[in-house]
Amino acid sequence: MFKISEFSKLAQISVKTLRYYDQIGLLKPSHTDSDTSYRYYSADQLFLLNRILAFKELGFTLNQIIHLLDDNIPVDQIRGMFRLKQAEIQHLVEMEQARLNRIGNRLQQIEKEGGIEAAHEVVLKKVESQSIFSLRQAASIQQIPQLFDQLEHAMGISSSNSLSKIILWHGCEECEDAVDLEVGYTLEQKTTSLSSHMHELPEALTMATLLHRCQPTSTCTASIDLGIWIEQNGYRIQENEPRREIYLHPDQSDRNYYIAEVQIPVVKL
Repeated sequence: MFKISEFSKLAQISVKTLRYYDQIGLLKPSHTDSDTSYRYYSADQLFLLNRILAFKELGFTLNQIIHLLDDNIPVDQIRGMFRLKQAEIQHLVEMEQARLNRIGNRLQQIEKEGGIEAAHEVVLKKVESQSIFSLRQAASIQQIPQLFDQLEHAMGISSSNSLSKIILWHGCEECEDAVDLEVGYTLEQKTTSLSSHMHELPEALTMATLLHRCQPTSTCTASIDLGIWIEQNGYRIQENEPRREIYLHPDQSDRNYYIAEVQIPVVKL
């Protein structure tokens, strides 16, 4: 038998952790002295502790490990717990990969400063009313391609169609990671066959616009740059009007990017 301090050294785990495992019923000492309350552990318990640490390394919580160590738990239940953990980790990997891709895109933008991004100029112009066929819902920006796929299916067109893509950013104060956005295609004229998803964007007498190079599924600084210009030049954003982003054509140097125009309706202060 080993004192808790000795067992701690053998297992390379702190005495505090062993006491906590005893407290929650995960790893009880083999013997506890009734007079001194000293905890004693057997050498066989090192194998049990190694299993606990192995499960912990796989990402299981201590409560889950208690169930996994239960001799009465069915094999199917253990298999199910491992599959759930596998799916959870896979989801985390995909999220981190998406984050890594966004970092790469951001680095590309930084490296290209002084090129096309530096040539941006804000232009004030009147924008006529226009008909769009659109789909609106709360979603992350990474879901934009899927929303366009849904829209194209409803319209009966392919992504190679020459219609201009437009995204309306309505904002979403209570959506957490999702944004209230609307994806659509601008139409030359109204058509009754698409009336269920079609509506009219109102005319904007003064629209602050900025051309930029971007990817639809990644954030860029164009809106920030335009917002700074609006503030510095004595304008304010018109209330209850979404920010518009029109994708004009793919970038010839990299087909993953578009040349797009950000449009924000403004009024003079």
